[in-house]
Amino acid sequence: MKRMILTASLALALLASSSPAASGGIYKAIQCFERLGAGRSDASFQASSERYRSSASCASRGLGVTHLPRRARTRSGHFGAWTLTAPGGTDIIRAAASVMAARDGAHVPQIHVGLDGGARDPLARVEGSRHTVDWAGSGGRYFSGRLACSNRRGCGGGRDAFIYMRRIAFTLRDVTAPRIQLGGTLLEPGSRRGDQVLEVNALDSGSGVRSISIEVNGAPIQARVLECHLNNGVAIRLRPCPSATTPQFEIATTAADFRQGPNQIQVCASDFAPQATANRTCETRTVRIDNECPLSDVAGSVLKARFKGAGTEMTSPSNAVNHVAGTVLDAGGNPVRGARVCIATRVSATGGAERVIATPLTGPDGRFEVRLDAGPSREVRIAHWRGDHDVAERFLDLRSVALPRLTLQPRRGLTNGDTVRFGVRIPRPSAANREVAVEARSNGRWIRIASGHTNHRGQWNGSYRFQNTTGTRRYAFRAVVGREPGYPYLPGRSKIRRLTVEGP
Repeated sequence: MKRMILTASLALALLASSSPAASGGIYKAIQCFERLGAGRSDASFQASSERYRSSASCASRGLGVTHLPRRARTRSGHFGAWTLTAPGGTDIIRAAASVMAARDGAHVPQIHVGLDGGARDPLARVEGSRHTVDWAGSGGRYFSGRLACSNRRGCGGGRDAFIYMRRIAFTLRDVTAPRIQLGGTLLEPGSRRGDQVLEVNALDSGSGVRSISIEVNGAPIQARVLECHLNNGVAIRLRPCPSATTPQFEIATTAADFRQGPNQIQVCASDFAPQATANRTCETRTVRIDNECPLSDVAGSVLKARFKGAGTEMTSPSNAVNHVAGTVLDAGGNPVRGARVCIATRVSATGGAERVIATPLTGPDGRFEVRLDAGPSREVRIAHWRGDHDVAERFLDLRSVALPRLTLQPRRGLTNGDTVRFGVRIPRPSAANREVAVEARSNGRWIRIASGHTNHRGQWNGSYRFQNTTGTRRYAFRAVVGREPGYPYLPGRSKIRRLTVEGP
């Protein structure tokens, strides 16, 4: 560790100097620095003898310790000290102070930095008229200036012994990330709509919570910078920002950054040393928003729903039409007539928004039924809104098997040596750049003979040349598409197409 005596301007230079690399963020703090408005709020005085007296005037001499002589000698090891302690979760990596000090007899002025593990690192050449002392290292827990009796047999006199410190500057490393707890109506179970409240409970034991930001689906929507003890960006408290804060945010779910269906809400809290990832914490929640389904004029207590002819899950060909059926009942199990129900679907695997497809009223028997067009795998949500904050919901899972379409050209008149051209089209959406293949049946097995990737319309064209056909052969072909990330279909295959080829 390096210790040196620098010029009287070092305390100011320290605030602007570059900091060593560290795993946590670095910030600057000052105490007893009248020109920047910093008092002595974080300094504490302790004395093991009442003979060591304290004084504190940051506008003049600074934090001082003097000795009041008595007839009896002051015991060895007794002291008076001003100490500044780093906040929990931080450590001092540099410190400087403007000091003047003098000894009288064995009453000696001292400055040291307390380190992790209990060791102390003393600074040299503390005595003298006003000058600056500087310390650099790591693991500093506190900075202490004191006047102490250093004679084993006790100390007499000492009227002219003193130490005064002011313009005390620190560089601190904050390695503790904030902690977040989230609450509020926005995060309550079920779909949310309209204006909601998001509560953030943020804690930080280091430099304190500086800011809180909120993003929806990757877009920033709100941020709050907290009141901290700063002067031109320099901390005038060792923990400049609040160690705990519980702000509430009014969230309008009708804003453009929200979409119908699931939304990703990310809340981040940063402390005053945000240069490193160790100084920022984020929490992510999924919130389902529904501002499109209408409220029901007639309220029921129980909502039931299923796929017609099945349960809450169904696997179906991509070209098949399906139906959702259900019932609304009151608390006694009786059917509710005229209850408004909302049917909404969201294409699986694509991350897209939800779409409301129907809002039927229940009949005299409390029942409703809605057609689902052929298409991709979907999450189906059935909602019955009984009020702005009261919804009954059921979720169904429709898994759709892709049915590619295969065409062959030409269809007849082929002989050995000719080429057949394939056209494959797979169902939309998200059909671009998907791998498809054409298989031929040979000796009881399906063999891949061509493959490629679809264009932006979900189409691919390929070809195959017959070279080893003898006699008259009838071939069977099919197109296949596998499971791919982002493609909202289960693997499937086309109808079989057949082709006759004449050989020699």
